[in-house]
Amino acid sequence: MSFISPRTLWIKRRQKKTGAPLGSDIYDVRRIRYLEGKALILDINLFLREAVPDLTPEIAAHSIYDYIENDLGMTIVTSRRRMTVERAGALDMRWLEMGDYNCLAVVSGRTYNAEGIQFEYTQSRHHPEYFCFEDTAVRRNVR
Repeated sequence: MSFISPRTLWIKRRQKKTGAPLGSDIYDVRRIRYLEGKALILDINLFLREAVPDLTPEIAAHSIYDYIENDLGMTIVTSRRRMTVERAGALDMRWLEMGDYNCLAVVSGRTYNAEGIQFEYTQSRHHPEYFCFEDTAVRRNVR
């Protein structure tokens, strides 16, 4: 399932997340990811429409980043991510197969282009039984 809704940014809470000024036009994209036939991840993406124009459900179903990088020619340079565990909300309970669980892993991210503009805020809300975090730390200048 993919859902794209053009909106104007009037909520201060969302303004802080997106980094965009109040009154900015955004796309609110909602997608459900299935694993083993189960709805287990709810992706919520807020894209700055000025930076990512003409976003469609067809693009979202294929690859938004392919569209951004190859069709729009944008260079994506960095993303800051934060992982938390949160109580499941109404959207989570409605769209995900939560079973007896009442919490989930949430990966929130802010993504920036080569001009230093934050063009995306994302939350990926994961069923806890299927969530795994792995990291590799590389040290530079090791003597």
